[in-house]
Amino acid sequence: MTNPVDTSNLPFEILAAGRFTPAQLHVLYQPTPRATTPELDALIQSEWTIRKAEADAAGRLLFNGALLRYLSHDAQPDRFQLNVGPTNYQDFLGTNLYQRHRLNDFGWHRFSNPVGTTATLIAEGGMLIFGRRSNQVAWHAGYLHTFGGALEEIDRGDAPTVDAFAAVRRELTEEAALAADDIKDLICVGLVRDREIHQPELLFEARINLPFAELLHRWRTAESANEHIGLAAVETHPAIIAPFLIQHAPIAPVAAAAIFIHGLHAWGADWFSKTANAWDARAR
Repeated sequence: MTNPVDTSNLPFEILAAGRFTPAQLHVLYQPTPRATTPELDALIQSEWTIRKAEADAAGRLLFNGALLRYLSHDAQPDRFQLNVGPTNYQDFLGTNLYQRHRLNDFGWHRFSNPVGTTATLIAEGGMLIFGRRSNQVAWHAGYLHTFGGALEEIDRGDAPTVDAFAAVRRELTEEAALAADDIKDLICVGLVRDREIHQPELLFEARINLPFAELLHRWRTAESANEHIGLAAVETHPAIIAPFLIQHAPIAPVAAAAIFIHGLHAWGADWFSKTANAWDARAR
């Protein structure tokens, strides 16, 4: 499905929604550089200098890693193709993060737009699990969020294809200490765009063979456990989602999108619209 429901009152836009297996999701790399202007390049460099000095002063690592950016996509019921190209964290910081208010000046195609890859964990008993981000992260500190990161250059290697499922599994190992056999099912459920920083995000759902209590124990031992200060769980019941959204604010647009897409697949478009309106009314 593409744009299956109205999201105009929500902090995200659905670019595609479905249930795509590894055989149905095709991420293809093209060496297409980011379009730019001298003014935008100067802004990016200026922002990087400022933010790098701030990070150094605070003892935080700020690293210009190689990422993969959104180029285009084509979503069919049984096949989803996503085309990506090269970008880096410096460009992301200097466009989507700190020049997001200049979107109309430069155009979205000139932003870095690295493709995020995050998963909602579904523990035994059907509990949806999210993390509360810590002050160690660059963006949305203190917000409820999904688990994961972004497509990186290492996910491509020398091949023209990118294994997004492997990227998600890597992040789940780092952030939640999940082993391969802890994940009994991993599926891509859609592509969304955050209306705040305009970043595209591939959303996944990972069903795990663990109850919430065991997942909580695993998370505390994870390599990147310091990216979250806690976990939050909600039962997959249509009447519980709206109260959960209200009670657990602030919620990152990506996490909200993950919850709404889960509900769209489970309970349909009517549930989606009613819950969106209820949340929007309370948020105002």
